[in-house]
Amino acid sequence: MLIAERKSLLETYEFEIEAAYVELLESFLAYLERGAGDLSVMAGRCGARVGAAHKRCKRGLVFAALATALAEGLDITPTVAENLCARLIGRGVDFRAALQTFGTPGRTAATKSSVRQADLAGFEAALAPEIHSLISAMKVIRERHRDGYAEKAKAAAGTS
Repeated sequence: MLIAERKSLLETYEFEIEAAYVELLESFLAYLERGAGDLSVMAGRCGARVGAAHKRCKRGLVFAALATALAEGLDITPTVAENLCARLIGRGVDFRAALQTFGTPGRTAATKSSVRQADLAGFEAALAPEIHSLISAMKVIRERHRDGYAEKAKAAAGTS
């Protein structure tokens, strides 16, 4: 299964990771110059931003694949999307995001999806390698920016 949105998802991820590490470096430099801030808070904020970007990117890939499946006739509801995300990426997603993307005006929770687990088994099997590939690409991006930050922070601190 090839997901056309993969490239744009990774571009957005790269932008978000870069921004998180730029902010961390700026905060670290302010700490060195003026003693402003708390290093653990700075690192925690960066980690939170990186983690959130990671989750959004994975969710984006699954949602793009589900949108394609919806266009091909599968009855993808917010609940189906949420459950698939939990199985495929190991966590649920914000139900509001699933509702916004896969909600149908006028449809209530009483109107269950006609999609069954057997219908989705092939879909999940095809999507799993794409998710693993995306995670590998995100790891490369994240490590590159982390290592770049570490080098700049060492240089600024005057350590080798």
